[in-house]
Amino acid sequence: MSDELPAPKDVRDLLADLLGRDVTVQPDNPPSGEVPPTAVFVRDDLSLAGVIGFQLPLAANVAAAVGLIPPGGAEACVEDGELSPLFGENLAEVCNVLTTLFNRKDGPHVKFHALHRLGSEVPNDVVSHLQSLGNRLDLSVEVAGYGKGTFSLVVPL
Repeated sequence: MSDELPAPKDVRDLLADLLGRDVTVQPDNPPSGEVPPTAVFVRDDLSLAGVIGFQLPLAANVAAAVGLIPPGGAEACVEDGELSPLFGENLAEVCNVLTTLFNRKDGPHVKFHALHRLGSEVPNDVVSHLQSLGNRLDLSVEVAGYGKGTFSLVVPL
């Protein structure tokens, strides 16, 4: 896999096409605090290719939008402080599509490996990559009709 980051427009276009809603993105600061729902992407040899962290409000909003669940369902997940199993499944489907952000024409094949929901045990190596500075893209992502949150894509150097 290339260590090249996708352009913010690529993230916006992919999410907008997948969700069938307007999506806006703006540069943001890396989140701090609690480890968010985190997706792990690997190469065919299972080496880490990248991680994506979704601030809980964004995770819930994206999962609701892809599942055609009213915004109130996303709000309930945020109030509960965790993704329900259905929302976790929906977010995993989104992550599967987000794999295209990692795959390059002449690079190794990258696939979605796992989603660690908020409150689950996230492996230490994944946490260290998610919290590292350097080769990362942090965006404030807003899904029309649902809300916004931080999206953090990190690839190992």
